[in-house]
Amino acid sequence: MRLKRFLLALLMLSTAQPVLSQPIPVEDFWKRSSFSQVKISPDGRYLAATVPFEKLRALVVMDLATKQITGSFKPQEKAYIGEFYWVSNKRLLFTSSVREGANASPSWTGAWYAMNADGSNIGTAYGRGYFAQILDTLKDDDKFVLVQYASDTGSSTYGRMNVENGDIRPTFKKPPTEGYGQFVTDNAAQVRGFIKAKSYKDSKVYMRASEEADWVVIHDQKATGQDFEAKAFSADNQMLYYTLSQTTGPNALFTYNFKTGEKKQIARDDNVDPGVLLSSPVDDSVYAVRYEDGFPRYEFIDKANPFARNLIKLQASFPDADVYPVSATNDGNKIIYVVESDTIAGEYYLFDNTTQKAEHLVSRASWIDSAKLSLMDPMKFKARDGLDIEVFVTTPKGSSGKNLPLIVNPHGGPFGPYDSWGYNPEVQMLASRGYAVMQVNFRGSGNYGKEFREKGYRQWGKTMQDDLTDATRWAISQGIADPDRICIYGASYGAYAALMGAAKEPALYRCAVGNVGTYDLPTQLNYSTNGGGGMNPAKAFFGDVAQDDVAQYSPARLAANIRIPVMLFAGEKDTTCPPEQTEMMYAALQKVGTPAEMKIYPGEGHGNVLKENQIDYANRLLAFFEKRLKEGTVTASPLKPVK
Repeated sequence: MRLKRFLLALLMLSTAQPVLSQPIPVEDFWKRSSFSQVKISPDGRYLAATVPFEKLRALVVMDLATKQITGSFKPQEKAYIGEFYWVSNKRLLFTSSVREGANASPSWTGAWYAMNADGSNIGTAYGRGYFAQILDTLKDDDKFVLVQYASDTGSSTYGRMNVENGDIRPTFKKPPTEGYGQFVTDNAAQVRGFIKAKSYKDSKVYMRASEEADWVVIHDQKATGQDFEAKAFSADNQMLYYTLSQTTGPNALFTYNFKTGEKKQIARDDNVDPGVLLSSPVDDSVYAVRYEDGFPRYEFIDKANPFARNLIKLQASFPDADVYPVSATNDGNKIIYVVESDTIAGEYYLFDNTTQKAEHLVSRASWIDSAKLSLMDPMKFKARDGLDIEVFVTTPKGSSGKNLPLIVNPHGGPFGPYDSWGYNPEVQMLASRGYAVMQVNFRGSGNYGKEFREKGYRQWGKTMQDDLTDATRWAISQGIADPDRICIYGASYGAYAALMGAAKEPALYRCAVGNVGTYDLPTQLNYSTNGGGGMNPAKAFFGDVAQDDVAQYSPARLAANIRIPVMLFAGEKDTTCPPEQTEMMYAALQKVGTPAEMKIYPGEGHGNVLKENQIDYANRLLAFFEKRLKEGTVTASPLKPVK
């Protein structure tokens, strides 16, 4: 039985849900999810969730036995509850971000706030003017949490923070080196590791067998050329699980034995990098590693683990979805799982380990009818140089899947981010209007190993762009795309790729859309390299203005090659890709007489935050595609700028 009282109580806090109509209204795809996070208290008595509103995000707590709301924190307008933690059976710590001035995007204040489950004792737990990061909530200590923060000298340190008043008791021992870095704790909340990065390719990993033992360097990125990521500790804290990049192919999963110093590879996939490790909430034993290899899947390190058996059972109950644990009680008797897929935005279930039954809790987007959504299929093709490239193709519900108007949708980043299988409201919105959508994990994308990622370095407009061209031609050869009805559209780097595709392949696309993009590489490179020191990899990513002639791969300087209609969007306060980039692109298109529209949203940053702007953006986007792809027309004269 669903927790109806909980839902009704939450709905009283939020706005009413719209009634579905045909087709699914644009507003439904951009409506705030009902819940951003759902977590159970350590003893299983309470359930807490963040509830998004139009201009704020609240925190709500419910008693699971009575199904009654016991406490809530609804911040001032323009404030958003961020991450939250149960720090005892009855108390929570949480962060808050605030929209200030004309900025639409909220910024974290650096403070931690606290509230009891019954709504009492609400206040600022920590607000010292510098950031404190929670390292461990300390299961056996209701009064303190372990935090990392900056010392007066700027070096990283750590201590125990009182969850009532925010006072910190320093417990820092034996620093391995001065300066800023990231501490790593084991399952007993002992600080066992410190990762110090001098630059994006020069870091050292310090580890110790206990807090009383000496620090030992177990990995030197500069010496080995390998990227390191700490993942988890074994149940007895005698082994560290970590990933290392390899010379070729995906990353591998290793263990480091603190007693012997032995490093051992224990898992490696043929196609993709290891993702998160799943551990028992009772004894912290690692039982599975998650991979996003087309469809998500799990490799079970310990199938006999009771929580591995639970996951296997639930996966069998939801064969076409991904099932993932998100929260559990300390004794492991109650676990919250989320069920997601390409057509399921997210359904939360409470699993009782004693009865072995799952109870539906809440939905992220109950107003969306999953039966009306379109399937996303992972596929692969070979680029012109033989490199395997993964794509995700979403075809409209009820269509034949053939000879469709296609939107090629490259992701942003570009180095590290990647597209994956799952619910994507923007993709579903486009598919609901009759378009096939193809997302391409071109070289440079994450998830396929360091070699694949670095194949994209300094390849803006070159082989990265060729991958998108090859993907488009592959979609035509497979009969998916109507060759006369293809547009390319993306945000951030994806916007660059969209306009570069229009310039480099003028006969392949019928229109191009860029959102919060970079269009002049010399300008962006000069902007990106201001500050950051050795941590800024801009030259490695873009190339060097003095040596690589990046100007010739800048769409704003190739506007004469673009003869198809273009739509451009930007955020007035964007500091990643400043709106001047969009204005340069628009001016260049106007100068050569190419049809172009431009909309710059006041107050917005690198992507729209305000709902009214998101919906306005979506409607403009759909109207543009409707005219270019469904009517098959190309405007012969420049369009007036949109005010």
